[in-house]
Amino acid sequence: MINKVFENQNLLKLLFSFAILLIFLDSYQVLNTPLSWVGNLLLTLICLIIFRKENMKFNLLYFVIVFVTLLPTIFSLFTMTYNSVNLNYLGIRLFSYLGFILVFFVIINFGYKEAIVESLKIIFYLISIMSIYFFIAQIFNIPEPIRNRPGTGILGFDIQTTFWSSGSHRMLGTFREPVFLVSLLFPSFIVLHYKSKNNLSFYLLSGIIFGLTKSELSLLLIFAITIVDIFLKNFKLKNLIFFITYLLFFILPIQECDISPSNIECPNEDLHGTIEKIVELDIPKDTDESSNVKNDLDSQESNLTSLLNENRERIDTISFTTNKIFENTGYGFLSINKVYTEYLDQEVSHKMYLTNRTLPKYLKVQYLSDSFGTGRYFLTYEIVNIQNNFLFNFFSIGMFYLILNIVVIIFSFQKNYSHGFKVLLILISIGLGSMEDLLPVFGLYLSLMFTMELNES
Repeated sequence: MINKVFENQNLLKLLFSFAILLIFLDSYQVLNTPLSWVGNLLLTLICLIIFRKENMKFNLLYFVIVFVTLLPTIFSLFTMTYNSVNLNYLGIRLFSYLGFILVFFVIINFGYKEAIVESLKIIFYLISIMSIYFFIAQIFNIPEPIRNRPGTGILGFDIQTTFWSSGSHRMLGTFREPVFLVSLLFPSFIVLHYKSKNNLSFYLLSGIIFGLTKSELSLLLIFAITIVDIFLKNFKLKNLIFFITYLLFFILPIQECDISPSNIECPNEDLHGTIEKIVELDIPKDTDESSNVKNDLDSQESNLTSLLNENRERIDTISFTTNKIFENTGYGFLSINKVYTEYLDQEVSHKMYLTNRTLPKYLKVQYLSDSFGTGRYFLTYEIVNIQNNFLFNFFSIGMFYLILNIVVIIFSFQKNYSHGFKVLLILISIGLGSMEDLLPVFGLYLSLMFTMELNES
């Protein structure tokens, strides 16, 4: 029965399509289990069955690579605090990594790559159309499926953000954050762009959804793929339309409360007008020049603070990388985020010591959601993540991970420059993403880009 399923391309396409669809449903969960986890598990199981059916064998090189990359994690087990939280966390990380290795190996050696690419394209279209509908639904209060997976805030049970009171409304699609949409969907766009024949609708939809995310990561990746296409003399009319569509929707301001003032999340118009009148009455008519200067300075300081807060994660990541890069021997999948948090916590703990001396326990309860003293008090009791795929794995595995990436890139360029730039592009899109794990679906992307030529059977 299993053999017949995997020999039937339509059934094979259906299985891969279902797994990929679940992976892209990042905003949803069933019985406290995220559907994206279920999708990655299903994708891994499909590849495991193919591995057994095709009698594939790992060579010694694969075993050596896996063993060396897992050494820091193995060593960290000796200092690990064994509880259900740590064991679950470690199990998920190991599953993701081993699933990535298995999927990459199987798809490279599997013969039905065109069916897999077709599955990826079908789901890409479906998710794009759903994303545009959800975007409109959030603005005009049209029903959409309940986003029942917790958000990505520090406390771990935050509601997903679907409303921006200031600034343009952003594309979330079926993901918890705009950057997650870019992290998972853009690598699939790259695969389809180079490995499939696509019509104009594909590039229009792609330009719209990536532009509406307003994500700086998408902007960087768009310029990267454009430069590669120009260098490879592959920049055609469809590329130009995609680029223009993306930039148009990226810079287009879409203020939710201007377009749909009746939105339940927008401030009440009558109340807003009343407040404005009260403020006007309280402001003296003959405000002196010194007051204006003070207000300008306060505004500039506020803007600077806002800019720093928006880029805090990037600043923290760069600071940690520059300080730890030369002593990086690999901290292991379990320990890296703790090491990262302890690094960020140094300044906060010092200030809190000077403020509270003993950090009384009641503060940790009283100010769980409202930072105390320094504004980053949560660093003393919560572990934050390195939200960068390359850096998370680089510091988890060690310098060997960087060497592996360099070897893959060199090997790709040895085939030809076109192949090398495409593999480099997919590695960049995965590495810059905010999904920390080397997910099985990333193994799918990389294997298709690494081996398959357009129209290859």
